[in-house]
Amino acid sequence: MPNGTYFQSVSAIPTPPPTSPPYSSTSKTATAAAASASASDFAAPNDATSKLTEAIDDFLGDLEKKFKGISDEILTKLDDMAERCDRLEQEILFRDTRAMEDVGKTPTGSAAGST
Repeated sequence: MPNGTYFQSVSAIPTPPPTSPPYSSTSKTATAAAASASASDFAAPNDATSKLTEAIDDFLGDLEKKFKGISDEILTKLDDMAERCDRLEQEILFRDTRAMEDVGKTPTGSAAGST
């Protein structure tokens, strides 16, 4: 391929047809429709984003309500268990007090066989 014969053998590149239609009143309508379509394309992502944001907000709100409900249930159960522990503690103290009083009332010696 001396002296640039390679480039000379390549055929000419065809030019693409024009992309814009001839100028007429129908092309103005088509251009306006295309412009409004592109505007709605820009609105569609914002609409989708707002719908997604709303869905996530709703989901997080529901999740928060569920966690609040579970938290309230746990706190209620803890209060119930604390009350049970208090009642058991009072019962144990009451039994201990009665046992101590009973020990003080019994005679020190055995009464068996002392008739």
